[in-house]
Amino acid sequence: MQNIRLVLAGLGNVNIRLLKIIRNQEQEIANKYGIRFKITAVADSTGVAYNTAGFEIDALLSLKANGDHVIHLSDYSSVLRTEDFAGTGIGDLLIESTPANMSDGSPGLQAARSALRAGVSVVFANKAPLALAYDELHQLAEMGAAEPYHTEAMGKARIAYSATVCGGLPIVNVLKRDLHLAQIRKFRGILNATTNYILAELGRGGSFEEAVREAQRIGAAETDPSYDVNGYDSANKLFILAKTIGWSDGKIGKIKTKGIADITESDILAARKRNCVIKLIASGERIDSGWKLTVQPEEVRLDSFLGNCNGWEMGVELESDLYEKICLKNFEADPMGTSAAVFRDIINLVTT
Repeated sequence: MQNIRLVLAGLGNVNIRLLKIIRNQEQEIANKYGIRFKITAVADSTGVAYNTAGFEIDALLSLKANGDHVIHLSDYSSVLRTEDFAGTGIGDLLIESTPANMSDGSPGLQAARSALRAGVSVVFANKAPLALAYDELHQLAEMGAAEPYHTEAMGKARIAYSATVCGGLPIVNVLKRDLHLAQIRKFRGILNATTNYILAELGRGGSFEEAVREAQRIGAAETDPSYDVNGYDSANKLFILAKTIGWSDGKIGKIKTKGIADITESDILAARKRNCVIKLIASGERIDSGWKLTVQPEEVRLDSFLGNCNGWEMGVELESDLYEKICLKNFEADPMGTSAAVFRDIINLVTT
C-alpha cells in the first residue's frame, strides 16, 4: 500500500467535495490502486496548517461546515505561507484550488512555483496560474526538483489541469492523450456554464439579474459575476486549450473577447425566429499565421450540437484531419464535476 501525501491550497467548494470523494471511496481506491491518501497540509485565506500524520478528513469537513477556518486548527502554523508551503517537504502532491486571481495569480501561482521547484507535482483546479504562466509552469516541471525535499512516491514533478476547462468534461485529456498524430483544424465550444444558463433564462422570459443571483446561490458564479459575463472565464479556458494543442507563441491578450452583457431578451427572440439560439462561443481556427481565437456571442442553429447545449451544459466540438468531427458535452450545475476531475488527475499522476 502506497501512501500519497496531499497538500490542499484552498478549502472551498472544489477541495471540500474532493475530500468527500476521497473519504467515500477510500476502500475502493485502496483495492483498485493500492493507494491511501493522507492530507498533510491545508491552506485557506487565513493561513496554513500541517500535520505529518495526516488530518482526519471529517475534521476538515466539520471545520468548513461550522464556518471556521484553517487558523482555528490546532496544527495552524504562524510561519508557513500559502505561497511556499508546498515546497517544504510536507507533501507529494499539491492540489491548487485557491480563488482565481487574474492580476498576479497569488497565492496559487506562487504555491505552484514553490511546489514544482521542489519536485512536487501539481493538480490545478484554479485556471489563473495556467492562464498567466502556462509555459513557465511547464518549464519548471521539466527542470525537476531543485531541492530533494520529498520522498520518491511521485517521481518527477508533473502537472495536470483537466479540471480547469469545463470541469468534469475531459476535453483537456482528449487533446493531450487521445488524438495521436491528429492535426486539430478547428474547435468551438461553450466553455462557461453560467453564461449558458443566463442566456437560457433570458430566453424563458427571466431577468438577467435573477439568473445571475441563482448562479451565485448554487456556487457556479462568483460574488462579482463580471468574470463570467464579460467572457474572460471562457477566454482563459480557450487559452489553456490552445496551449494544450501547441499554440507556442500565443498570449492571452491575442484572444478577441466579448461577453453577453449586451444581449437582451429581444435579441434572443429574434434569433429564435431564424431557428437559432444565442450562445457565448469560444472558437479556435488554424490559419496560415497560427491560430485565430475568439470569444463572442453567436447565433447557432437550434438543431446543431452547440445549439442543443442547454442551461448548465457545456460542450466542445473538434475538427481534425484524422478523426474528422468529435463532439463532447456535460451537465454541471455544481462543483462536484470539477472535484471529480481533480480526483481523476490525481489518480492519473499517481498511477502512470
